[in-house]
Amino acid sequence: MRYCVLRNYEGFPAHNQGRDIDFMIFPQDLRRALVALKSVQDVRIIGYAERPFVALVYLDGIAERANDRELETDFDLGLTWNGLPFLTTEAVLQAVSPYRADGLDFFVPSPACEAIVKLLSSLIVAGVIKEKYFCQVQRVFADDRQGVMDALAPQFTLKTATRLVDSVIDGDRQKILGCVRELRVSLALQSLLHHPFQSVAKIAGHYSSGFMARLSPRNQETVCILGPRGCGKTALIEGLLPMLHSAAHLVEGRQFISRSTLGDELPEEVAEAEFKTKGFGHTLASMAKIAPLLLREWKGQFLGKMTLSLSLCESYSCDLLIDPPSCYSGLPRWYAELVGKLFPSPDLWILLDPFGEECQSMEGKTPSAQALKQMEAYRRFVRTREKYVILDASQPGAHRTEEAYEAIVKMLEERAGRQLEKRFAFRAEARPAEIRERRANQ
Repeated sequence: MRYCVLRNYEGFPAHNQGRDIDFMIFPQDLRRALVALKSVQDVRIIGYAERPFVALVYLDGIAERANDRELETDFDLGLTWNGLPFLTTEAVLQAVSPYRADGLDFFVPSPACEAIVKLLSSLIVAGVIKEKYFCQVQRVFADDRQGVMDALAPQFTLKTATRLVDSVIDGDRQKILGCVRELRVSLALQSLLHHPFQSVAKIAGHYSSGFMARLSPRNQETVCILGPRGCGKTALIEGLLPMLHSAAHLVEGRQFISRSTLGDELPEEVAEAEFKTKGFGHTLASMAKIAPLLLREWKGQFLGKMTLSLSLCESYSCDLLIDPPSCYSGLPRWYAELVGKLFPSPDLWILLDPFGEECQSMEGKTPSAQALKQMEAYRRFVRTREKYVILDASQPGAHRTEEAYEAIVKMLEERAGRQLEKRFAFRAEARPAEIRERRANQ
């Protein structure tokens, strides 16, 4: 399979300058590349997202260090602006050269192609210059001006290519930024002139895939951490975030609903007394606070991120179902239960149970009857969910974090596996060790 590592490979294999690895391959080789990844011992695919020009693959198990276990691997299928290639895959892969780094052998683009990629990937797409690459790009453009011009010629007019190359060699950033509009117009006209029907199809595919990606809830994974107050939900999320930082394009910790939004948590008898005192107006105000939050959550489901995102939520929306009247003053039970059912359901629920079999709390004190009743309500609720795990909150924090991490990664792996099976008709691939054992038995 013909491939190359596009950029940031100078520190390989010990150091990665970016947060990912960019491979360029032909689109028809994508399935073979994924099969190769699946065959790597102890490495799991935990996320997959695809656009016409790139396939994003998120891996787990690449290192033993807690904060370096995941890696984003991007398979660039084309170098495009709005679906139109500013440098063809064929041109890049025809000019690759071998590269050796600390005993590791792989292929990289020619200096001219690599410089063009580093410049135009941000310039023509976003209208910005990446300063960390600029000195290297300028040096290559000056040393191999004709080679750069030859690489740009098929996609741009001679005038446009000449103006860009000379502006980069001169180091005039204002002139470079002034080339953006001309580059886009030239690329569009050249593409439509030489390949009209194919170019129109590529533009349509680019915008339609972007539209579907924004509207698809498949790009978002949500994990809900729940349990009674004081069981360590916030600490668990803070411990998981650095461990999962490369498990998706965006990894964040947030809340569905904050208690400060809905009202203070009060004992049941106090909440009832306050509800009677403040009257119907206060009830309407409390109900009105929740409606925009419900709308926001559903809007986030269908107007989501362009690429994969993972949210770890210390969620209080489930409290509306588990213990609605006593948690929030002025909120009618029927309304709390209705809204709780209407909130979008997370992909995985993690319940922290602070009470062991001997009914001892984390501080060694016997929990109250009300606390036990509330905990039993949490257990009953979470067991009705499709995917859940119950963790012993009395265990050491590191142990609890590892258990939660494994549950999340397993959920992500299963979901990515279903996507790959649907997209490529994948089945369980045998590992190299399993293949050797099978051959030995034969």
